[in-house]
Amino acid sequence: MNREEMLRQMIEDYRKKIGTYQAMIREWETELGLNGTKGPGVETYAAPLDKKKHGAGEPVSLVREYQFFGKSQPEAAKMFLEMVGHPLKTSEIIEGIERGGVKVGGSTPKAKKTNFYTILYRGEDFGLAGKDAWGLTSWPGVKKEKEAKDEDAKEEKKV
Repeated sequence: MNREEMLRQMIEDYRKKIGTYQAMIREWETELGLNGTKGPGVETYAAPLDKKKHGAGEPVSLVREYQFFGKSQPEAAKMFLEMVGHPLKTSEIIEGIERGGVKVGGSTPKAKKTNFYTILYRGEDFGLAGKDAWGLTSWPGVKKEKEAKDEDAKEEKKV
């Protein structure tokens, strides 16, 4: 391999690395609630989103429009909780999956919350982590209410 071929190969390798780094930066900006925008002579730089509506610390800021398109409510809720990585209130999950393109049934906010709460309660993947806070049953400390009662009953029998 002569010098020219070697330089061409190095240029190609570094362009691939740049593409990888830019993808990583975009992913991290999304995770932080920042959107990458193009500027003159700069590939991306972070511009904050509207913090009044969806601040960087709010879980809903991780969701892109139509991200859950074609998913059922439980599928979307599971994906959203996996993205966030910690339990959320029922209303936060509803807000996140609706932003992702899933419609939650109910004519009033209270009816929506009641309907969705029932869906989560019946789902195998969801458990209460606190008052009105849902997590995935695969997470430590999050169990289905029935499982928790069964374990309490077993403990009482041992004593």
